[in-house]
Amino acid sequence: MPLQRMKGQRRKHEIGDVFALQVADSSYRFGRIVKMGESGPRGRFPGGILAYIYDVAADEPHPDLASLTVDRLLMPPFFTMNWVWQKGYFRTVAHEELKPSHVLEQHCFYDGSTEGYVDENDDILPDRVEPCGWFALTNFEHFQHELDEALAGRPVSGAQARRRTTE
Repeated sequence: MPLQRMKGQRRKHEIGDVFALQVADSSYRFGRIVKMGESGPRGRFPGGILAYIYDVAADEPHPDLASLTVDRLLMPPFFTMNWVWQKGYFRTVAHEELKPSHVLEQHCFYDGSTEGYVDENDDILPDRVEPCGWFALTNFEHFQHELDEALAGRPVSGAQARRRTTE
């Protein structure tokens, strides 16, 4: 289900910004910015934005902020950049100061470079924690594919790390 383009925005984003995206059936879904800037001591995503997308649908781009809770995530957290706002695929529609209850207790991402799991700061996790996304900047095609899968009710998650065995 392709995303519909809205009017692009060139603005400074803030943690706690709530944005809308419009899907092909003309309904809106909502997301929230939960972290900005560099991720980890190696700065793998300078300017990256850690965001959530919720399974909350509406006919208008005005979210019920109380319904945007971590137990309503449509897909795992993901990293993106400003361009999705500039091109009009995301549009900031509200702001709410970020509270601890707005954020998952533990972020988890599959890191293909190490074939293991890390948090949003690139710190190694001993085990996978759900929901688990990809430790990479999301390109548009990948994001749209994962969104389509999630909207169709199919699970979306970062890859499973291969179990290393010694002989």
